[in-house]
Amino acid sequence: MSNGSGKCDEFVADDVTSNRSNNTRRMLIKEYRKIGHGAFGTVVQAFITPDREKWYGPFAIKKVPAQTEYKSRELQILRIADHPNVVRLEYFFTHLSPQDGKVYQHLAMECLPETLQIEISRYATNKLELPMKHVKLYSYQIARGMLYLHAFGICHRDIKPSNILVDPTTGVLKICDFGSAKKLEQSQPSISYICSRFYRAPELIVGCTQYTTQIDIWGLGCVIGEMLIGKAVFQGQEPLLQLREIAKLLGPPDKKFVFFANPSYDGPLFSKPLFSGSRQQRFEKHFSHAGPDEIDLLMNVLVYEPQMRLSPRRIMAHRFFDDLRNEEYFFPRGQTEPVRLPNLFDFSEFELQVLGEFVDKIRPNKDKQPSETEAK
Repeated sequence: MSNGSGKCDEFVADDVTSNRSNNTRRMLIKEYRKIGHGAFGTVVQAFITPDREKWYGPFAIKKVPAQTEYKSRELQILRIADHPNVVRLEYFFTHLSPQDGKVYQHLAMECLPETLQIEISRYATNKLELPMKHVKLYSYQIARGMLYLHAFGICHRDIKPSNILVDPTTGVLKICDFGSAKKLEQSQPSISYICSRFYRAPELIVGCTQYTTQIDIWGLGCVIGEMLIGKAVFQGQEPLLQLREIAKLLGPPDKKFVFFANPSYDGPLFSKPLFSGSRQQRFEKHFSHAGPDEIDLLMNVLVYEPQMRLSPRRIMAHRFFDDLRNEEYFFPRGQTEPVRLPNLFDFSEFELQVLGEFVDKIRPNKDKQPSETEAK
Protein backbone atom coordinates (compact mmCIF):
# COMPACT_ATOMS: atom_id res chain seq x y z
CA MET A 1 0.00 0.00 0.00
CA SER A 2 2.42 2.66 -1.12
CA ASN A 3 2.47 5.29 -3.82
CA GLY A 4 5.72 4.10 -5.29
CA SER A 5 7.85 6.18 -2.96
CA GLY A 6 6.83 3.98 -0.04
CA LYS A 7 4.97 6.89 1.50
CA CYS A 8 1.35 6.56 2.64
CA ASP A 9 -0.72 9.45 3.90
CA GLU A 10 -2.68 8.45 6.95
CA PHE A 11 -5.21 10.45 8.91
CA VAL A 12 -8.17 9.86 11.22
CA ALA A 13 -11.60 11.15 10.19
CA ASP A 14 -14.26 11.46 12.90
CA ASP A 15 -17.41 11.40 10.79
CA VAL A 16 -17.05 8.60 8.25
CA THR A 17 -20.63 7.77 7.23
CA SER A 18 -21.49 4.55 5.42
CA ASN A 19 -23.83 5.27 2.53
CA ARG A 20 -25.38 1.79 2.89
CA SER A 21 -26.09 1.76 6.63
CA ASN A 22 -25.97 5.51 7.43
CA ASN A 23 -23.80 4.68 10.46
CA THR A 24 -21.11 7.23 11.30
CA ARG A 25 -17.88 6.35 13.09
CA ARG A 26 -14.20 7.27 13.41
CA MET A 27 -12.00 5.62 10.82
CA LEU A 28 -8.39 5.64 9.78
CA ILE A 29 -7.87 6.57 6.13
CA LYS A 30 -4.73 5.34 4.39
CA GLU A 31 -4.12 7.02 1.02
CA TYR A 32 -1.55 5.38 -1.16
CA ARG A 33 -1.90 6.59 -4.74
CA LYS A 34 -3.06 9.72 -6.52
CA ILE A 35 -5.24 8.67 -9.44
CA GLY A 36 -6.61 11.94 -10.78
CA HIS A 37 -6.99 15.64 -10.33
CA GLY A 38 -8.86 18.45 -12.02
CA ALA A 39 -10.55 21.76 -11.40
CA PHE A 40 -12.74 20.03 -8.80
CA GLY A 41 -9.99 18.66 -6.55
CA THR A 42 -8.10 15.37 -6.43
CA VAL A 43 -8.86 11.65 -6.47
CA VAL A 44 -6.72 9.23 -4.46
CA GLN A 45 -6.85 5.51 -3.96
CA ALA A 46 -7.22 4.59 -0.31
CA PHE A 47 -8.15 1.95 2.24
CA ILE A 48 -10.28 2.66 5.29
CA THR A 49 -10.22 0.83 8.63
CA PRO A 50 -12.07 1.15 11.92
CA ASP A 51 -9.46 -0.85 13.88
CA ARG A 52 -6.33 -1.46 11.74
CA GLU A 53 -7.46 -5.10 11.57
CA LYS A 54 -10.25 -5.00 9.03
CA TRP A 55 -9.37 -2.91 5.95
CA TYR A 56 -12.10 -1.77 3.58
CA GLY A 57 -11.33 -0.87 -0.01
CA PRO A 58 -9.60 0.05 -2.14
CA PHE A 59 -11.78 3.08 -2.77
CA ALA A 60 -11.34 6.05 -5.05
CA ILE A 61 -11.68 9.03 -2.73
CA LYS A 62 -12.60 12.31 -4.35
CA LYS A 63 -11.71 15.39 -2.30
CA VAL A 64 -13.48 18.69 -2.98
CA PRO A 65 -13.69 21.89 -0.96
CA ALA A 66 -16.68 21.55 1.37
CA GLN A 67 -19.70 23.84 1.68
CA THR A 68 -20.33 24.99 -1.82
CA GLU A 69 -23.83 24.38 -3.18
CA TYR A 70 -22.34 22.86 -6.32
CA LYS A 71 -20.35 20.22 -4.45
CA SER A 72 -23.10 19.08 -2.10
CA ARG A 73 -25.16 18.39 -5.23
CA GLU A 74 -22.74 15.62 -6.17
CA LEU A 75 -23.11 14.03 -2.72
CA GLN A 76 -26.92 14.23 -2.88
CA ILE A 77 -27.00 12.52 -6.27
CA LEU A 78 -24.53 9.80 -5.32
CA ARG A 79 -26.40 9.11 -2.08
CA ILE A 80 -29.57 8.11 -3.94
CA ALA A 81 -27.99 6.50 -7.02
CA ASP A 82 -28.14 2.72 -6.90
CA HIS A 83 -27.51 1.12 -10.27
CA PRO A 84 -25.02 -1.38 -11.73
CA ASN A 85 -23.80 1.18 -14.30
CA VAL A 86 -23.39 4.13 -11.93
CA VAL A 87 -20.36 4.33 -9.63
CA ARG A 88 -21.35 3.49 -6.06
CA LEU A 89 -20.68 5.82 -3.15
CA GLU A 90 -19.54 3.74 -0.17
CA TYR A 91 -18.54 6.32 2.48
CA PHE A 92 -18.38 10.09 2.84
CA PHE A 93 -16.80 12.38 5.42
CA THR A 94 -15.32 15.83 5.88
CA HIS A 95 -11.78 16.49 7.01
CA LEU A 96 -9.70 19.56 7.78
CA SER A 97 -6.60 19.48 5.62
CA PRO A 98 -3.42 20.15 7.60
CA GLN A 99 -1.82 21.44 4.36
CA ASP A 100 -4.06 24.48 3.81
CA GLY A 101 -6.38 24.54 6.84
CA LYS A 102 -9.49 24.13 4.64
CA VAL A 103 -12.32 21.65 5.14
CA TYR A 104 -12.71 19.11 2.34
CA GLN A 105 -15.63 16.85 1.52
CA HIS A 106 -14.38 13.30 0.84
CA LEU A 107 -16.42 10.90 -1.29
CA ALA A 108 -15.18 7.29 -1.09
CA MET A 109 -16.40 5.43 -4.16
CA GLU A 110 -15.89 1.95 -5.54
CA CYS A 111 -12.77 1.57 -7.67
CA LEU A 112 -12.54 0.20 -11.20
CA PRO A 113 -9.17 -0.38 -12.85
CA GLU A 114 -9.46 1.99 -15.84
CA THR A 115 -11.34 4.71 -17.62
CA LEU A 116 -12.82 4.26 -21.07
CA GLN A 117 -10.39 6.98 -22.18
CA ILE A 118 -7.41 4.79 -21.25
CA GLU A 119 -8.97 1.81 -23.02
CA ILE A 120 -9.63 3.79 -26.24
CA SER A 121 -6.10 5.29 -26.25
CA ARG A 122 -4.51 1.90 -25.68
CA TYR A 123 -6.05 0.57 -28.90
CA ALA A 124 -5.53 3.80 -30.84
CA THR A 125 -1.82 4.12 -29.98
CA ASN A 126 -1.31 0.54 -31.14
CA LYS A 127 -3.21 1.36 -34.37
CA LEU A 128 -5.87 -1.17 -33.44
CA GLU A 129 -9.63 -0.88 -33.46
CA LEU A 130 -11.61 -1.47 -30.29
CA PRO A 131 -13.41 -4.77 -31.00
CA MET A 132 -17.01 -4.11 -32.05
CA LYS A 133 -18.30 -6.39 -29.27
CA HIS A 134 -16.59 -4.10 -26.73
CA VAL A 135 -18.07 -0.98 -28.37
CA LYS A 136 -21.53 -2.56 -28.08
CA LEU A 137 -20.97 -3.74 -24.51
CA TYR A 138 -19.78 -0.34 -23.29
CA SER A 139 -22.32 1.74 -25.26
CA TYR A 140 -25.23 -0.35 -23.99
CA GLN A 141 -24.17 0.01 -20.36
CA ILE A 142 -23.79 3.80 -20.67
CA ALA A 143 -27.30 3.97 -22.15
CA ARG A 144 -28.63 1.78 -19.32
CA GLY A 145 -26.99 4.02 -16.70
CA MET A 146 -28.53 7.06 -18.42
CA LEU A 147 -31.97 5.45 -18.49
CA TYR A 148 -31.78 5.24 -14.70
CA LEU A 149 -30.35 8.73 -14.09
CA HIS A 150 -32.64 10.48 -16.59
CA ALA A 151 -35.71 8.82 -15.04
CA PHE A 152 -34.88 10.85 -11.90
CA GLY A 153 -34.33 13.97 -14.00
CA ILE A 154 -30.59 13.74 -13.24
CA CYS A 155 -28.44 15.05 -16.07
CA HIS A 156 -24.75 14.10 -15.84
CA ARG A 157 -23.65 17.11 -17.96
CA ASP A 158 -20.10 15.89 -18.54
CA ILE A 159 -20.30 12.58 -20.40
CA LYS A 160 -16.91 11.74 -21.93
CA PRO A 161 -14.61 8.70 -21.95
CA SER A 162 -12.54 9.90 -18.97
CA ASN A 163 -15.72 10.03 -16.82
CA ILE A 164 -16.59 6.42 -17.56
CA LEU A 165 -14.94 3.62 -15.56
CA VAL A 166 -14.42 0.16 -17.02
CA ASP A 167 -13.02 -3.16 -15.97
CA PRO A 168 -11.74 -4.61 -19.27
CA THR A 169 -11.42 -8.11 -17.79
CA THR A 170 -15.13 -8.37 -16.93
CA GLY A 171 -16.61 -5.84 -19.36
CA VAL A 172 -18.31 -3.97 -16.51
CA LEU A 173 -18.81 -0.21 -16.99
CA LYS A 174 -19.86 2.55 -14.58
CA ILE A 175 -20.54 6.24 -15.15
CA CYS A 176 -18.56 8.35 -12.66
CA ASP A 177 -17.72 11.95 -11.73
CA PHE A 178 -21.00 13.64 -10.87
CA GLY A 179 -19.31 16.97 -10.13
CA SER A 180 -21.28 18.71 -12.91
CA ALA A 181 -24.47 16.67 -12.54
CA LYS A 182 -27.77 18.33 -11.76
CA LYS A 183 -31.41 17.39 -11.36
CA LEU A 184 -33.03 19.44 -14.11
CA GLU A 185 -36.32 21.11 -13.17
CA GLN A 186 -38.83 22.08 -15.85
CA SER A 187 -38.63 25.81 -16.72
CA GLN A 188 -35.66 26.37 -14.39
CA PRO A 189 -32.66 27.69 -16.34
CA SER A 190 -29.26 26.01 -16.11
CA ILE A 191 -25.86 27.25 -17.25
CA SER A 192 -25.03 26.43 -20.86
CA TYR A 193 -21.27 26.55 -20.32
CA ILE A 194 -21.19 22.95 -19.19
CA CYS A 195 -19.70 19.73 -20.63
CA SER A 196 -16.20 19.36 -21.96
CA ARG A 197 -15.98 21.09 -25.33
CA PHE A 198 -15.53 18.08 -27.63
CA TYR A 199 -18.66 16.46 -26.14
CA ARG A 200 -20.82 19.59 -25.83
CA ALA A 201 -24.23 19.33 -27.48
CA PRO A 202 -25.01 21.91 -30.20
CA GLU A 203 -27.80 23.55 -28.16
CA LEU A 204 -25.25 24.29 -25.41
CA ILE A 205 -22.80 25.76 -27.92
CA VAL A 206 -25.38 28.31 -29.07
CA GLY A 207 -26.17 29.17 -25.42
CA CYS A 208 -29.37 27.27 -24.59
CA THR A 209 -30.24 27.47 -20.87
CA GLN A 210 -33.46 25.40 -20.96
CA TYR A 211 -31.86 22.18 -22.10
CA THR A 212 -32.87 18.63 -21.20
CA THR A 213 -31.15 15.36 -20.31
CA GLN A 214 -30.77 14.89 -24.09
CA ILE A 215 -27.42 16.73 -23.82
CA ASP A 216 -26.14 13.50 -22.24
CA ILE A 217 -27.41 11.54 -25.26
CA TRP A 218 -25.31 13.75 -27.53
CA GLY A 219 -22.34 12.97 -25.27
CA LEU A 220 -23.08 9.26 -25.61
CA GLY A 221 -23.08 9.60 -29.41
CA CYS A 222 -19.67 11.30 -29.21
CA VAL A 223 -18.35 8.50 -26.97
CA ILE A 224 -19.63 5.75 -29.30
CA GLY A 225 -18.07 7.56 -32.27
CA GLU A 226 -14.79 7.90 -30.39
CA MET A 227 -14.71 4.17 -29.63
CA LEU A 228 -15.14 3.53 -33.37
CA ILE A 229 -12.43 5.91 -34.65
CA GLY A 230 -10.04 6.07 -31.68
CA LYS A 231 -10.21 9.87 -31.26
CA ALA A 232 -12.77 12.53 -30.38
CA VAL A 233 -15.29 12.95 -33.21
CA PHE A 234 -15.64 16.76 -33.04
CA GLN A 235 -12.45 18.62 -32.12
CA GLY A 236 -13.11 22.35 -32.28
CA GLN A 237 -10.17 24.48 -31.23
CA GLU A 238 -12.49 26.89 -29.41
CA PRO A 239 -16.16 26.84 -28.36
CA LEU A 240 -17.71 28.35 -31.52
CA LEU A 241 -15.44 26.39 -33.83
CA GLN A 242 -16.89 23.31 -32.16
CA LEU A 243 -20.12 24.06 -34.05
CA ARG A 244 -18.17 24.22 -37.29
CA GLU A 245 -16.80 20.70 -36.69
CA ILE A 246 -20.32 19.44 -36.01
CA ALA A 247 -21.62 21.17 -39.17
CA LYS A 248 -18.98 19.37 -41.25
CA LEU A 249 -20.62 16.04 -40.39
CA LEU A 250 -24.27 16.96 -39.77
CA GLY A 251 -24.61 19.87 -42.17
CA PRO A 252 -25.38 23.44 -41.04
CA PRO A 253 -27.82 23.83 -38.15
CA ASP A 254 -31.37 24.78 -39.04
CA LYS A 255 -32.33 28.37 -38.15
CA LYS A 256 -35.38 27.04 -36.31
CA PHE A 257 -33.17 24.82 -34.12
CA VAL A 258 -30.99 27.84 -33.24
CA PHE A 259 -34.01 30.05 -32.52
CA PHE A 260 -35.56 27.51 -30.14
CA ALA A 261 -32.22 26.84 -28.44
CA ASN A 262 -31.37 30.52 -27.97
CA PRO A 263 -33.33 33.31 -29.75
CA SER A 264 -30.55 35.80 -29.02
CA TYR A 265 -27.71 33.74 -30.51
CA ASP A 266 -25.88 35.86 -33.06
CA GLY A 267 -22.74 33.82 -33.63
CA PRO A 268 -21.69 32.05 -36.83
CA LEU A 269 -24.02 29.39 -38.26
CA PHE A 270 -21.64 27.92 -40.84
CA SER A 271 -24.58 27.87 -43.23
CA LYS A 272 -22.41 27.39 -46.30
CA PRO A 273 -21.92 23.66 -46.67
CA LEU A 274 -18.41 22.60 -45.62
CA PHE A 275 -18.73 19.21 -47.30
CA SER A 276 -20.22 17.25 -50.14
CA GLY A 277 -22.48 14.21 -50.33
CA SER A 278 -25.47 13.27 -48.22
CA ARG A 279 -25.50 13.13 -44.43
CA GLN A 280 -25.51 9.32 -44.60
CA GLN A 281 -22.49 9.29 -46.94
CA ARG A 282 -20.58 11.64 -44.62
CA PHE A 283 -21.29 9.41 -41.62
CA GLU A 284 -20.21 6.33 -43.58
CA LYS A 285 -17.00 8.02 -44.64
CA HIS A 286 -16.20 9.43 -41.21
CA PHE A 287 -16.88 6.13 -39.41
CA SER A 288 -15.45 4.00 -42.18
CA HIS A 289 -15.16 0.77 -40.16
CA ALA A 290 -18.74 0.93 -38.94
CA GLY A 291 -21.49 -1.27 -40.32
CA PRO A 292 -25.04 -0.15 -41.19
CA ASP A 293 -26.33 -0.68 -37.63
CA GLU A 294 -23.66 1.52 -36.05
CA ILE A 295 -24.24 4.23 -38.67
CA ASP A 296 -27.98 4.12 -38.11
CA LEU A 297 -27.57 4.44 -34.33
CA LEU A 298 -25.10 7.34 -34.63
CA MET A 299 -27.30 9.16 -37.16
CA ASN A 300 -30.22 8.94 -34.72
CA VAL A 301 -28.20 10.16 -31.74
CA LEU A 302 -25.97 12.87 -33.26
CA VAL A 303 -28.88 15.09 -34.30
CA TYR A 304 -29.26 18.84 -33.78
CA GLU A 305 -32.81 18.78 -32.39
CA PRO A 306 -32.61 17.37 -28.85
CA GLN A 307 -36.13 15.94 -29.02
CA MET A 308 -35.21 13.97 -32.14
CA ARG A 309 -32.29 12.17 -30.47
CA LEU A 310 -33.12 8.64 -29.37
CA SER A 311 -34.02 8.16 -25.70
CA PRO A 312 -31.97 5.70 -23.60
CA ARG A 313 -34.57 2.95 -23.92
CA ARG A 314 -34.77 3.34 -27.70
CA ILE A 315 -30.98 3.16 -27.82
CA MET A 316 -30.98 -0.03 -25.71
CA ALA A 317 -33.58 -1.56 -28.04
CA HIS A 318 -31.57 -0.69 -31.19
CA ARG A 319 -30.54 -3.58 -33.41
CA PHE A 320 -26.88 -2.55 -32.95
CA PHE A 321 -27.11 -4.40 -29.59
CA ASP A 322 -28.66 -7.61 -30.94
CA ASP A 323 -25.29 -9.38 -30.54
CA LEU A 324 -25.43 -8.76 -26.79
CA ARG A 325 -28.90 -10.33 -26.73
CA ASN A 326 -27.89 -13.35 -28.80
CA GLU A 327 -24.46 -14.19 -27.37
CA GLU A 328 -23.30 -14.75 -23.83
CA TYR A 329 -19.53 -14.36 -24.12
CA PHE A 330 -16.87 -11.87 -25.19
CA PHE A 331 -13.06 -11.92 -25.39
CA PRO A 332 -11.44 -9.43 -22.99
CA ARG A 333 -8.43 -7.56 -24.36
CA GLY A 334 -5.38 -9.78 -24.69
CA GLN A 335 -7.20 -12.92 -23.58
CA THR A 336 -7.72 -16.07 -25.63
CA GLU A 337 -10.43 -17.50 -23.39
CA PRO A 338 -13.96 -16.10 -23.67
CA VAL A 339 -15.58 -14.60 -20.56
CA ARG A 340 -19.29 -14.43 -19.80
CA LEU A 341 -20.82 -11.02 -20.50
CA PRO A 342 -21.79 -9.02 -17.41
CA ASN A 343 -25.48 -9.19 -16.49
CA LEU A 344 -27.02 -6.67 -18.89
CA PHE A 345 -30.69 -7.47 -18.47
CA ASP A 346 -31.19 -7.86 -14.70
CA PHE A 347 -33.60 -4.93 -14.59
CA SER A 348 -34.89 -3.64 -11.26
CA GLU A 349 -38.61 -2.97 -10.76
CA PHE A 350 -37.89 0.72 -11.26
CA GLU A 351 -36.08 0.08 -14.57
CA LEU A 352 -38.91 -2.17 -15.77
CA GLN A 353 -41.38 0.64 -15.12
CA VAL A 354 -39.26 3.13 -17.05
CA LEU A 355 -38.68 0.69 -19.92
CA GLY A 356 -42.39 -0.08 -20.26
CA GLU A 357 -43.19 -1.88 -23.52
CA PHE A 358 -39.52 -1.64 -24.58
CA VAL A 359 -38.57 -4.48 -22.20
CA ASP A 360 -39.56 -7.07 -24.79
CA LYS A 361 -37.41 -5.43 -27.46
CA ILE A 362 -34.40 -5.17 -25.13
CA ARG A 363 -34.31 -8.52 -23.36
CA PRO A 364 -32.96 -11.59 -25.13
CA ASN A 365 -35.70 -13.99 -26.23
CA LYS A 366 -34.72 -16.54 -23.61
CA ASP A 367 -35.13 -13.89 -20.88
CA LYS A 368 -38.62 -12.91 -21.91
CA GLN A 369 -41.28 -13.98 -19.49
CA PRO A 370 -43.84 -16.37 -20.98
CA SER A 371 -47.22 -14.71 -21.32
CA GLU A 372 -50.13 -16.18 -19.36
CA THR A 373 -51.50 -17.97 -22.40
CA GLU A 374 -48.10 -19.57 -23.10
CA ALA A 375 -47.71 -20.58 -19.48
CA LYS A 376 -50.99 -22.47 -19.43
